[in-house]
Amino acid sequence: MIAPLKQPLRSEIAQHHQATLDAAAAALRARRERRGAWLAAALGFFALMPYAAISAGNNSSIQFGNLLTIVMAVPTLLLSWRYRSLWFYPLLMAPLVIGMFKVALAGNGDLSLTFKAVLVWFVVALTIVAAQLYAPRHTLAMLTGMAVATIIHAGVGVWQWYAFDNGEFPMLWAYTTNPSFLSVEQYARTIARYTQRPFGIFPEPSAMSSSLAPWVLFWIAHLTGVIRLRQRAAAWQNALFAAAAVGGLGLIILSRSGHSAITLAAAMTFGIIWLTRCRATFRTFVVLAGVFGVIAPIVIYLAFIALSDRLFGASAMGNSSWEERSSSLVIGFSLWVDHGLIPLFFGIGPGQTTPILQRVYHLEAIWSVLLTYVYETGLIGAVVLCWLGTYLGRIWKSLRFDLTFAAITVVWLVGATVTTSYNELLSLWLTLGWLTVWPQICEPAPAKALWQPRPRLARAAREPARTKTALPAGSLAPRRPPAAPRALPPQQRWTDGAEGTSTELS
Repeated sequence: MIAPLKQPLRSEIAQHHQATLDAAAAALRARRERRGAWLAAALGFFALMPYAAISAGNNSSIQFGNLLTIVMAVPTLLLSWRYRSLWFYPLLMAPLVIGMFKVALAGNGDLSLTFKAVLVWFVVALTIVAAQLYAPRHTLAMLTGMAVATIIHAGVGVWQWYAFDNGEFPMLWAYTTNPSFLSVEQYARTIARYTQRPFGIFPEPSAMSSSLAPWVLFWIAHLTGVIRLRQRAAAWQNALFAAAAVGGLGLIILSRSGHSAITLAAAMTFGIIWLTRCRATFRTFVVLAGVFGVIAPIVIYLAFIALSDRLFGASAMGNSSWEERSSSLVIGFSLWVDHGLIPLFFGIGPGQTTPILQRVYHLEAIWSVLLTYVYETGLIGAVVLCWLGTYLGRIWKSLRFDLTFAAITVVWLVGATVTTSYNELLSLWLTLGWLTVWPQICEPAPAKALWQPRPRLARAAREPARTKTALPAGSLAPRRPPAAPRALPPQQRWTDGAEGTSTELS
């Protein structure tokens, strides 16, 4: 007789089926995480590569970073908009749409130009949403992509520094793929022979400094331990961040941009904070001797040499760029406030300031991103910017007034306000999106940070509790004399009849 085979129980089949489903789900999540990490790294790289673009007409193009942000922002359609940081993007775009309708109804501007300007704003500012979605989960991947791009810019900048001495402009072909920026090919001879300011693969030194400075400071703060990422970086990533920080800071100094002064001040502040926190060891002593004895003097000397001709008027070119920048800001302000109540409330109109400055004042544009936004959207845009600034202020307060957050915000604000006029620079919007989700990227600041006041304790907490201690045997300390017995009232006396004496109740 043949014994029947033992059939598995239904519970075992269900467990096996559930384990298979769990393994498939885990594999799917792992693939999604890898895909998200690659997308974040690509966004970080191409956000710092403005000339990696596809030409779309004579004066416009689509950057590779724009295509990535469109793909990466699609999941927001399936998310709940209760997260307050996601409202940054639609609030920033609302005044532009209102300004476009103002131009259409008033009929005093080029409506097609306004529509193109609003479309550009919609596409480039979408980087804020991509950063808000991917930066918290893929922080290291995004930083790695930006570090690789920064090292490339630093290498090209050093090449330019050497080539400018011979009156040559290297890699000129790399600056012809994005016509929305300044035509470097047209001014290549002037840049190589007279200006001689390296700027990597960017349209100009100011655009380069505004794009790289916030991230250079972030890497310096991370490497010095001023901030701590929620995701732990590997040794090779820290080495890559160090190379990017040194290369980016060196390129900013060689470019002789006025933005380098505030960047160096923030970097030196991080170095001082690290000095006050480091332990007194031999390794720390060697690092201090190398940093403050060799690196810091060289950096300060090179910064002084690079900026002396622009700060003290020793350059043959003079400070024409700063004069044009200040003049453009003043002219834009007058165009905004001197033409009635409608332009004051609704602005001049998106994209309308540039043709006016070129036609009437012979200037390229208003040398600012945020002020151009205010001039073209009016008081409505100014109110929106104030609300967004208040939101960043609340984030700073929740971080216990973290110095790194404040320094990077100020450096970004200076770059976007008075340094560059290119709103197409994706790094500006990537930095802004990064700041809105900062608490999800970095751990809270330590309670005993250098820039935080020491908490005031109550008097009971400062003074130790007084406890009674027993005196040692044979102590000659005087004892408190016993208290005298209290006399009883008269009604508590009674008379002993036998003796005839009175006795008190005790």
